[in-house]
Amino acid sequence: MGLATESLITQVRHLLDGRLVIPSIQRSYVWKKAQVPFLLDSLYKDYPVGSLLVWKTTLDVPLKKAAVIQGHEVQLQPSVLLDGQQRLTSLAAVIAPDRTTTHLDVRFNIDTQEFLNASAVQRRNRRLLRVTQLMSETPQFAQLLSAAGIDRDDPTYDTYYDRIRNVHSIRQKEVPVVTVESDDYEEVAEIFTRVNQGGRRLSKGDLVLSAIAARWPDGLDVIDQFNDELNFQNFSLDREAVLRLTGILAGTGSHSIKLIDKAITGDKLKLHWAETEKALRYAVDFLKGECSIPRSAVLTSPNVVVIPAYLLFLRNGRLDRMEAATLKRWVYTAMAFSYYSNQVEGKLDADSKSLRSAVDSTSSFLDTLTGLVRRASGARPVDTPIDPEELSSKKMSSAWFNLLYIAALQRSVKDWKSNQSLSSAPMTSGSRIEYHHIFPKTKVTSTYGTDLTNSIGNLAFIFSSSNRSISAKSPAAYLPTIPPERLEEQQVPIDSTLWSIKNFPAFIEARQVGLARILNQLLGLTVSTEASPHFTDVAPIEAELPDDDDEAFEADDALPRTDLTSSSSFHDQRDTLHPTSAFPLQPEPSHQPTGTRRPNGAVASHVLEVLRRVPIGTEFRIAEIRDHATTDYQAGEISGGAIDAAVRMGNVPGVRFVPGAKPKRIRLEE
Repeated sequence: MGLATESLITQVRHLLDGRLVIPSIQRSYVWKKAQVPFLLDSLYKDYPVGSLLVWKTTLDVPLKKAAVIQGHEVQLQPSVLLDGQQRLTSLAAVIAPDRTTTHLDVRFNIDTQEFLNASAVQRRNRRLLRVTQLMSETPQFAQLLSAAGIDRDDPTYDTYYDRIRNVHSIRQKEVPVVTVESDDYEEVAEIFTRVNQGGRRLSKGDLVLSAIAARWPDGLDVIDQFNDELNFQNFSLDREAVLRLTGILAGTGSHSIKLIDKAITGDKLKLHWAETEKALRYAVDFLKGECSIPRSAVLTSPNVVVIPAYLLFLRNGRLDRMEAATLKRWVYTAMAFSYYSNQVEGKLDADSKSLRSAVDSTSSFLDTLTGLVRRASGARPVDTPIDPEELSSKKMSSAWFNLLYIAALQRSVKDWKSNQSLSSAPMTSGSRIEYHHIFPKTKVTSTYGTDLTNSIGNLAFIFSSSNRSISAKSPAAYLPTIPPERLEEQQVPIDSTLWSIKNFPAFIEARQVGLARILNQLLGLTVSTEASPHFTDVAPIEAELPDDDDEAFEADDALPRTDLTSSSSFHDQRDTLHPTSAFPLQPEPSHQPTGTRRPNGAVASHVLEVLRRVPIGTEFRIAEIRDHATTDYQAGEISGGAIDAAVRMGNVPGVRFVPGAKPKRIRLEE
């Protein structure tokens, strides 16, 4: 890559002579007339106007017709103008108006030193000189000034002479010219993504589409028609993700820039685009019907579509029930753990290769899918459930919020006021479904901060009309008016003592337990399903799933299913706590290192182990339970809030709060 400075007139001449050509990736000349005087004013005042980016290559780059009448291309390979077309074309329209298709009549006010597009009336003003004349090859300054009413004996003659000479000198203004000499599409495409032209970032997809336009005349129209189809389905997709799928189907890989290679003819592009449409139709049906993802905006990355599309294309849209369930789990896992937040193309290539190998061999396709689920978990230990405490830092921008929305649609969660099922309207303010702060921001932000106020634990899905009706009412005032079943299905604790502002942190902690359970079931992660009177359980999928699918998905989807899978049968699965023998109450050494992940039910085990050291009915404050060591926790390691939430949700068998006791006390009653 080289950097030099050259005069503007030199670059304009190169454009007019055909030594600079326009790639089809570029837009046409789109500058408005008002932008040209602004450019000239910047050059007149020696303001920076940006650099030009030129690409020298031996590749057969798809080109488009320039907005100037170019001379015959020189015998040497012309250079490709990547950035600067709008500026150079504008200057060419001023300097050589007979060589452009754009009509401009820019004038220079010699009194105010302003550039402007003259109106019919202004053209009669002889003090407004045509910039085309001032910037010609050999302007006659004296004659131009005389026509403007300024003779040589005028005391201001020299001042005006300098002004129009400075306009002419714009031709010789030097600008930085960055030259890239490369036959590597990848390198040039990366440069494209970093170039900003008129506020629009260029991309690899732009270059690929330019190749399609050059080699397949109707290609862009066909692509646009399919994009309209996706838009109608509320599933518009990012251009880059779609072209990555096309590259995989074409055998060139997810680096879509390779589609520009000359070996990919127009006929091949047409064929592989038809395959892309077929694959994406399969994928959209699967995502909307089986995964309850109502629109593409709910996806955490458009690249999540690629693997389901490729897999369904390979299988001609046919999956058995277990394969469909595992693919659904992969979709949720890739979303939950931001699988495509980095190394996108490398991951897509590896995953598509695994699928292709599974189809071509006798290996179990289901085993391959299960392996992809593990891979999508990223650095997270395999099959590690989401801990409720992990939700404390998650907000509306988190992928987990999207998954909770999907889970709400699956379970046909109903609005708090109308009792109608939530539709799939956008999750944005002003839309028919909004996320609602259960504890209004005006009530809790000043005391508890924005992080806790905006955490997932304080957000619920309701209609916008209901949100407006509730407004900034305190939970203690409006939650009693909501049917309990509506609260339970969104994991809102029905213990009214938690609805007070002073108990906001305890409310969040309790609700996070229920939300974590929903996420774990959605992701097929093994979790405790201890019975709870505070939350609605969701039935896990039957145990025919692979080893890492012990408890998986919701039984009922809010949206229609596709024909890809058959309905599953379900069963209840409960974990049982093994009681420990009672022995004298005294701190025991913990066998669990501090900071490690505890097994499900560890909090309940801790409470029971402490209470079974004393006679049944003995009362203890929560702080006393916290300050004793057990097999799972060291003294003081567990939080009082976790103990409170476990007892309140009924997750500790036989343990109840002592009625009316202040401060709160608990006891083992059986």
